[in-house]
Amino acid sequence: MPIRFPRILTALALSLAAAAPAFAAEPINIGFFSHLSGNFAEYGASFKNAVELYLDKLNADGGIEGRPVRLIVEDDRNSPQEAATVARKIAATPGVVLAIGSWSTTASMAAAPIFKEARIPQISPTSSHPDFSRQSPYQFRQNNTDDVLAQYNADTIHKKLKANRIVIPYSQDDWGVFTVKATSAAIEKDGGKVLLTEAVIPGAKDFRPLISKIKAARPDGVFLALPYQEASIFIRQLRQAGVDIPAGGGIPLTSPKFIELAGKAAEGVVVHSIFFPGDPSKKAFVDAYRAKYGKQPDQFAALAYDAAGVGAAAIRRVVQSGKPLTGQAVRDELANGPAYQGVTGVSKFENGNVKKDPTFLVVRDGTFELLR
Repeated sequence: MPIRFPRILTALALSLAAAAPAFAAEPINIGFFSHLSGNFAEYGASFKNAVELYLDKLNADGGIEGRPVRLIVEDDRNSPQEAATVARKIAATPGVVLAIGSWSTTASMAAAPIFKEARIPQISPTSSHPDFSRQSPYQFRQNNTDDVLAQYNADTIHKKLKANRIVIPYSQDDWGVFTVKATSAAIEKDGGKVLLTEAVIPGAKDFRPLISKIKAARPDGVFLALPYQEASIFIRQLRQAGVDIPAGGGIPLTSPKFIELAGKAAEGVVVHSIFFPGDPSKKAFVDAYRAKYGKQPDQFAALAYDAAGVGAAAIRRVVQSGKPLTGQAVRDELANGPAYQGVTGVSKFENGNVKKDPTFLVVRDGTFELLR
């Protein structure tokens, strides 16, 4: 005897079936890796949140031509050795046609040879060292290169904060070494003078010897080429020592975590960014991120969101073309496809690179606002 369901339950089942995307097709795999633990994990969390936000919406809307997108998440702990290990793991996963990661240039470059060999395109949301995209035709970035950012750094401290005699503490890693050299050159090209540069070991907490040197140099401005953790400790100790000169910073300080850790010492710090959540044109992204995670997205989240978007657009073009969906085909679409309009501006790759205009922000009353 057949089982008869009440009409209301049958109607409800049909309604739910119509509302949910039907994913009979095989999933499309995208690898993701960043540092989700250890120092600077806040950056990695922003990355992961944004990529998942984008893909959740994509899948809710039916995926890519009816195929769901599955994200394979790995923690590289901001270690080049670990980045290479997880890159091998991602590359060995059947069906992966794109990898998003990592945060630092060092980790991104350690993973690059693995993805080159596997012919899988790699998009780093934030890697800014020019050498990253020179690794092979499979490396792409969402952020400006450090030579472009160096001029924005110089504009921040020299033009926006009107400092002429400048000191630069910098992170002792690939990013910091390149940044201090290029930023110093840009400052001096524009008529400023760099009095002192000093390397800061990752995890440093005592800046009193450096602050003594800064006092002796008598600068009228300081540019922080540091991640948010060291920068927040440095600026607190600098202000506690009575040094009230203007301070500027680059992209790493656009994280709200910098303000949280630096407290009142962050007041007046000027940074440059290619994303400002207060921009009305970014409202849909900002509202969706806040609704899902209970906080405002930072520039790192925005760059990762665009990495997912530009990658998904390239995958969709391959699927629509009828060609086999491979990493090579996705790479070719990234390299040769149309410009992508995202929340951090226009992405049009040239040798794996993009160029995006800066917005200058200042910390006022514990939050970032437009510098006027």
